[in-house]
Amino acid sequence: MKTQQGVFIAAVVGSVVLLNVIGLRAFGRVDVTRDGAFTLAQASKDTMAALEEPVTVTAYFTENLPAPYSSNARYVRDLLEEFRAASKGKLAFEFIDPASQETDKDKESKREVKRDIFGRQFREQTTVEKDLAQVGVQPVEIRVVEADQQQTKRAYMGLVLKHQEKKEVIPVVQQVTGLEYDLTSLIRKMTRQKTPVVGILQGHEEPKLEEKLRFLGTALSETYEVRPVELSGKDRFDATFDAIFVVGPKTALQPNELKAVDQFLMEGKAVAFFLDSVRVDMRTLEPTETSHGLTALLQSYGVTVGDRVVADVTSAQVNISERRGFMVVQMPVPYPFIPMVKRLEGDSPVSQGLGEVMFPFATTVEVKAPEGATGVVLARSSTKSWLENKPPNLSAQRDWRAESPTLTGPHPLMVQLSGKLKSYFASEATQSASPGATPVVAESKGEARLIVVGTSALIQDDFLNGRANQALLMNVADWLLLDPAMLAMRTRGLQLATLKADLPDSTRNLVKFGNALGLPLLLAAFGLVRWRMREARRTQISV
Repeated sequence: MKTQQGVFIAAVVGSVVLLNVIGLRAFGRVDVTRDGAFTLAQASKDTMAALEEPVTVTAYFTENLPAPYSSNARYVRDLLEEFRAASKGKLAFEFIDPASQETDKDKESKREVKRDIFGRQFREQTTVEKDLAQVGVQPVEIRVVEADQQQTKRAYMGLVLKHQEKKEVIPVVQQVTGLEYDLTSLIRKMTRQKTPVVGILQGHEEPKLEEKLRFLGTALSETYEVRPVELSGKDRFDATFDAIFVVGPKTALQPNELKAVDQFLMEGKAVAFFLDSVRVDMRTLEPTETSHGLTALLQSYGVTVGDRVVADVTSAQVNISERRGFMVVQMPVPYPFIPMVKRLEGDSPVSQGLGEVMFPFATTVEVKAPEGATGVVLARSSTKSWLENKPPNLSAQRDWRAESPTLTGPHPLMVQLSGKLKSYFASEATQSASPGATPVVAESKGEARLIVVGTSALIQDDFLNGRANQALLMNVADWLLLDPAMLAMRTRGLQLATLKADLPDSTRNLVKFGNALGLPLLLAAFGLVRWRMREARRTQISV
């Protein structure tokens, strides 16, 4: 008997040792999350597999960080392990605690506290801190509890990526959401032969890159080269451009400029149109009519842009000033002219998994794809939406108690069109071109791609502060430039697990309270039934 027990124990111990030995050489795990949050996206795997030259990542993380920053460090290490495995060793990384690099002189200078002319305390930077600042890695101030006291500590949580002579930096990793996308994007940017060029059309009183499109320029520049472009008298875009953004022109494009846009599409390239019926001053909410002059051109492709503003009960809120006695307070009120699309639609990587996107002061955009092309509606207003005639009254203090608009929704707000398209200037293709002139292309050479949105405000700085709007902007750019693999990765963690798009309040409350109270009530009912059954059996027992 004892011999059998000994053999069994030895077999168990041997199995455990064998599994550990196998685990040193083989790595695997199962990700059961709905959107694969802990598994490398296919775009990341493909990027790593395609590496021809080594990429090094240096993670500057202060040791013994308090929660939640400690879990961020573990996540970064695990993610880089996955990248290294997928690259078959072409990607290497190391973790460095900047404090471990300090010299005795640095440690002494950290104890020397000085005061400025206002009496505020400060200390000089150490040589390590100066070197990291030159690289682009900046410290952050975090609160820690040491020696039973709450203190402010300077900590590092940055990444430096290097490939040949190129270098990219993620200064601070305070949140791990989207880190895989950031790393993959930067590695692609460093290793590709040519950086795609995105042109932002100017010359028609559009918002400037350095004014209302600063975030757009910054976000696109992380992956692409961004240039403002004016056509002036030219009827062709420079061949170096891979995609064009037409963002909120206030005055009409001239015939030569329309031809440039048309022929750019006929070359099999891509254009995104963000068009306004009115331009709105966000301080006063006063509308000014616009005239982009693109209606006929887009209609020839099967896209119809409306001129009435969409209002929606499902909307964002704005703050209005309200006087109460001697005080003026800011009160949030629903603002129907900023429709909030709970979930984008269409079988497209541009919209998949995205929701809670704002479409401020939008007009309708409809698509009827011509033969050889495919059109998809990507976003619609809710069923509780309607159209406002020009000039729209956009006042936030409008008394909706006195109005009963006719609900005509849903209305399409954003469309996508791709495939073979015929030129708006096809009739000129049969005419003899003048000497030196570029011949007109009558039909797109490859797959033309365009996206049309009934507002430009959603990608301007006033509204591009939400993650959903930012993700939509980058999805549009990636789709235009034929990089759909990156789209699915960016929307991981943003996908909404809703039961139904328009769930009635009564059903929503039933589900909510059913989840909160249903299980305890079922357990109580089960216990009561069991108690009654036991009592019944007890009364049947005869002595």
